Amino acid sequence: MVFLFVGILLLLALYAAVIFYYNNNWRSLPEYAPKSIMIPSTTFSIIIPARNEANNIGPLLESILAQTYSHDLFEVIVVDDHSTDETASIVSRYEGIRLVQLKEDRINSYKKKAIETGIAAAKMNGWYVPMQIV
Repeated sequence: MVFLFVGILLLLALYAAVIFYYNNNWRSLPEYAPKSIMIPSTTFSIIIPARNEANNIGPLLESILAQTYSHDLFEVIVVDDHSTDETASIVSRYEGIRLVQLKEDRINSYKKKAIETGIAAAKMNGWYVPMQIV
């Protein structure tokens, strides 16, 4: 029984030494610094089909607008899909967010139509532009 206890203590001590070794070596690594600064230039559109999302649309838009990517390089289009709550009025409070409202009454696939309408309204159509390196 004593040998088992001593063996466990030795394994624990060995494990602690290995963790200590890895920790010290990890902390001694130099901090990464890129050799050149990349300036993003890719444009894209974010299309959000929304129906009765008054509780969620505000936090979603806040999260998108809080991104560090240049706001000139992307657009946000919210397609209001026949909402019966305050979704459209909440979206209209945000500057720079485009609101498109579906007006057609006789549609079978609302979400599909909302996505199609958002794509048609998009100015930034996803053309690939490589990043410029300074």
